[in-house]
Amino acid sequence: MHLHWQWLIVIYLFLGGLGAGAYLTSYAAGRGWLGNSPALQRAGYFIAAPIVAFGTVLLVFDLGQGLKKPWLLIGLLSNFSSVMTWGVYILALFICVGLVVAFFVWKKKAIPGALEHLGALLAFSTCAYTGLLVAVVEAIPFWNTYVMPVLFVVSAISTGLSITVLVGNIIDKGVHADEYKISKLHFYLVSVEIILVAFIFSVANAGGGVKAASAAQAISGGLALWFWLFLVVLGLVVPLLISAFAVRKLGRSAHTGHALHAAAGSGNTVALEQGQGLANVLLLSDALVVLGGFVLRYVVIFAALPIWNGTLM
Repeated sequence: MHLHWQWLIVIYLFLGGLGAGAYLTSYAAGRGWLGNSPALQRAGYFIAAPIVAFGTVLLVFDLGQGLKKPWLLIGLLSNFSSVMTWGVYILALFICVGLVVAFFVWKKKAIPGALEHLGALLAFSTCAYTGLLVAVVEAIPFWNTYVMPVLFVVSAISTGLSITVLVGNIIDKGVHADEYKISKLHFYLVSVEIILVAFIFSVANAGGGVKAASAAQAISGGLALWFWLFLVVLGLVVPLLISAFAVRKLGRSAHTGHALHAAAGSGNTVALEQGQGLANVLLLSDALVVLGGFVLRYVVIFAALPIWNGTLM
């Protein structure tokens, strides 16, 4: 497998899930599931389509060799037995719908309900496709598992939530979201991610052959530092602990909708400073979740070994 292809597919898989997850975050925020936060309702819609579009360009022009052999793109669009073909249509539709939705948000106009719902469906499909793209490769046993798309969907939603919160803070200098609900959602998402990562690597390690060799690359081989420090510790365990702490701390005041507002309304300077400190820690956690999402895809792609000594494409 060419190193160049590996890096491009890592970036695409990350950006595809990140953008789709951002759309789903704004979709959820618009329904009040994450508290009353105009910033969250807008931020994900603004960044979703551009992020996915950039990743799609990398995917099409590398895997389809669009720059050197543009006629191959025609075959890619007509081969409906290929998962990649399904993905091209899903991605194209999502980018178009996402741009239209972003236009409505930018113009501060109501988004047509059918269009917004279609975007959410396409966003979820995009999340799943990023996992299916590698899971259907039978020549790479480590990838070839039904659990991989599930992991990628959960990771996409988690990273999409985090990037939307981060961008929302830039847009409005404070998203005024329900930190309790967001922290609780993060706790569940990261918990599921940990379970799925443990399952995939333990099953691969017990499977013998190239599956076990692939898992060993991450667990004790050349990728061990990336796996244990950047993925497990920084990308999963630390965000899990932070979200668990936030859920416990904010649980009693969840009915207020936002800890900072409650502190500000009470005029309690200490409480306000503590609330701001917690908010900053949660933003750090969001940044670590995004980092972990990238490292997850990096480890999954670079650890994988083929069952033959040729090239993938």
